[in-house]
Amino acid sequence: MNRKRSKKRTSTIKILFFTIIIFYLVYKAISGLFMNDPITEIVNYGELVSEKEYECVIIRNEEVINSPQEGSIKYFVEEGEKVEKGYNILEIYTSEVNEEDREKLMQLNKRIDNIQSNKDDLFLIDIEKINKKIETIVNEIKKNRLEGNFHRIEELKRELEDKIEKKRIINGDKSFSGFNLQSLKAEKNKLENKIKNSITEIKSPKSGIISYNIDGFEDILTPENISKIKYDYIESMEIKLNNLKLDKVIYDQPLFKIIDNTYWYIVVITDLQDSFKKGQKVFIDMYDTRISGVVQDVFNNGNKKMVIIKTNQYAKDFYKVRKGIFNIVKEHYTGLKIHRDSIVQKNGKIGVYILDVNNKAYFKPIKIKGYNDDFAIVHNNFFYEKKGDESIRVGTLELYDEILRNAAKYEEGQIIY
Repeated sequence: MNRKRSKKRTSTIKILFFTIIIFYLVYKAISGLFMNDPITEIVNYGELVSEKEYECVIIRNEEVINSPQEGSIKYFVEEGEKVEKGYNILEIYTSEVNEEDREKLMQLNKRIDNIQSNKDDLFLIDIEKINKKIETIVNEIKKNRLEGNFHRIEELKRELEDKIEKKRIINGDKSFSGFNLQSLKAEKNKLENKIKNSITEIKSPKSGIISYNIDGFEDILTPENISKIKYDYIESMEIKLNNLKLDKVIYDQPLFKIIDNTYWYIVVITDLQDSFKKGQKVFIDMYDTRISGVVQDVFNNGNKKMVIIKTNQYAKDFYKVRKGIFNIVKEHYTGLKIHRDSIVQKNGKIGVYILDVNNKAYFKPIKIKGYNDDFAIVHNNFFYEKKGDESIRVGTLELYDEILRNAAKYEEGQIIY
């Protein structure tokens, strides 16, 4: 009897044991289907960039300067050079300027300067020193001729000519030797007037950048006309640069243009659905330069949207480029980069679950700088939040913190295995 009871008890225990095993396996199978092992990530620095290439039109405040007369041109400013108001850009020669007259004027100025600097000591100038130097140079020429050092002879000849010239100026035995100071000045004024009447100086009417390339839209695509410009007109524009840098010019022919570089505009043409906001700071990649600008205005124009960006920064060739495809960076955030599925909300605050040394999850508030569909950029170490009139410093995520992915599945205080 006892033996039967013992067998029955053993059988019951076996059944219970196998039942528990089966339930456990079923549980594991179900949990394997619907639950994944917890996923974590180590927080690192990163960035989010929202950028796209757009069709753009450049609008500048620029003025074309025309020639007041015809003649030959001499330029003093290079393409793209910045000048101040009143700077001499070029000269127009209305007749052939006699080089002999220029040389004569130069010698007159030397003679006058010499007389004025020496005044009463004019005749006390030590000509003897110059004579001795001339004699030394002559002897050196003879010596180098015997030695066959002809290269050195050429140098000495130039030095000799310079000393003889100085002696003639001092002695006054050149063509102006008999002139007194008053006569020399009268001759100088006469020559200056003669040269001046044959040259017209063209100066910059304001400060800015000089360009010798025009496209014919300088008076149409202006800051004042930005809101009036139609998309259809922009599409129909054919840009052809005309180079104005020539040897000769006729009356009223364009000479150059001067561009105000203190500010200029980029008109971005985009779809109606594209998002830009007034006051938004953006970055523009023009060739090998990245500049920043601020969105001044956004308006619909037909079936397109026009975005007006104002900038005061310099970009290569901005002064002559009219249309182009440029990369616009609408948003650029840097900081700690995390997956958006790590973000949860608790008690009205957003944050993440950080694992401590015991793998226990605890909530840490965060402040988001920017985000896209997959990631968010958040502040590092701390951020400030308003409480009434005060700004409270709040501790937040730190570099290399371990945080939970798919955080909505967990709760604070949970031990994560």
